[in-house]
Amino acid sequence: MQNINRRSFFCSFLSPLFVGNAFGQQSLNITANEAYVALRGNLNGKNSLFYYTGTYWGKPSNETARPLFKVEGIGFNSLNIVNGIVSQRLSECGFWFHPDTNLLADDWVNPMNGLKCKPVHYKSSQNVKFNNDGLVLREKSLPSRVLSITGRIMDPVIFGDSLWSQENLIIKIRQPEPDKDYDPLLYTGPVISLNSLATYHSNLFDVEKNFVPSTLHFQSLSPWYPWMRMGQREGVCSFELVGKKLKNISEIPDRLLVILNSRRPGFLEEPWS
Repeated sequence: MQNINRRSFFCSFLSPLFVGNAFGQQSLNITANEAYVALRGNLNGKNSLFYYTGTYWGKPSNETARPLFKVEGIGFNSLNIVNGIVSQRLSECGFWFHPDTNLLADDWVNPMNGLKCKPVHYKSSQNVKFNNDGLVLREKSLPSRVLSITGRIMDPVIFGDSLWSQENLIIKIRQPEPDKDYDPLLYTGPVISLNSLATYHSNLFDVEKNFVPSTLHFQSLSPWYPWMRMGQREGVCSFELVGKKLKNISEIPDRLLVILNSRRPGFLEEPWS
């Protein structure tokens, strides 16, 4: 396995790898940022759609981590690259399920404190730009409560005919002051930090197709959700997800499709609204 820096990627490395294959050398002569766009989105500018599933973990400090939920969701991605700068936009919906029954978790007893909770199934978005070196650009339009945002598109990794592209983000956010008569169990502190780690994988020979088949592995580190009623107790939560790029919405699993149409009507047709 070999890490390839963004200058030599596909140029010095792939030429000897594909000796005698002129088509391979030409079609794979793209930058690290373009590899990221190809695997997460599409180089032709069309939106991509990922299905994902996995486990949501919780770990209070000095205690053992435990699985709290099964997670299923989809995410629409819009990516483009202009003069080497990547603009990435995400809109996703996800749902919490009881890990033992696989039923939707609309009601839940938190095993870390024994309290009854009302999980909030999520709809979230993300807008990020990366410069020519793959580093996050802080946009002036970001809300003032975003204290810092860092991260990067990592240099690709190649092993055999496998290609990986990784993205990491670290965001620090100032939370609003709680109301005078607030419930302390719903307030997780004045500042929270979110860390996400995404890895996309594809076959090296597919990277410049109009549709690049790719898979996803995602992990995160974050504080408690307020609805978990953990207050400012020390600890961390983590998504552990795997996923796959879909050709269209017809490939969404039937059960999730029913839930999406029931709980988030219109999302599939207008994911950016």
